[in-house]
Amino acid sequence: MGFFGSFVIARSDRPLTELPAMNQAGGEMCWSARDGVWQMVQLHGGGRPADSLIEETRAPVLVAHVFDSDVVAVEATSPQGQRWECVLSPQTARDSYGAPEEIVERNTMAAGPAVAWAREAGREPDSDAVAAVLVAEADPLAEDLVTELTRALGFRFGTSGPGSSG
Repeated sequence: MGFFGSFVIARSDRPLTELPAMNQAGGEMCWSARDGVWQMVQLHGGGRPADSLIEETRAPVLVAHVFDSDVVAVEATSPQGQRWECVLSPQTARDSYGAPEEIVERNTMAAGPAVAWAREAGREPDSDAVAAVLVAEADPLAEDLVTELTRALGFRFGTSGPGSSG
């Protein structure tokens, strides 16, 4: 049995877990990291933070929901209206979870909005790396694709990765 939970990326001077919107997500924080004022937290068994997280942080927010370490559903929004969604490990999503056949096409269309979202967040994304992650398959863990996506979007949360403190 793999990991079921969420990763949340947001900008805040306070720990993300102290924000009211994060309390709605539930779950147990099992890992966190910083890249300046940006934070990434991993919630074991966690759900989705409240939509008010954008208002509380006044910055872009990304939430990645991991299903049994097989696939990841990603939702990202921003105060300026940038919104994009994708599924990491799209072939597995189709074959094992019944995701629609168009999932790879949707992921391809998500590359541009993902790069624009990252730029709004003040990051310097690598467009080619973003596009590559959106069609990659988990090998072996979908959580690794979350790490690859965050790096492609321009975040540097350290080298420790999920499961470590850092």
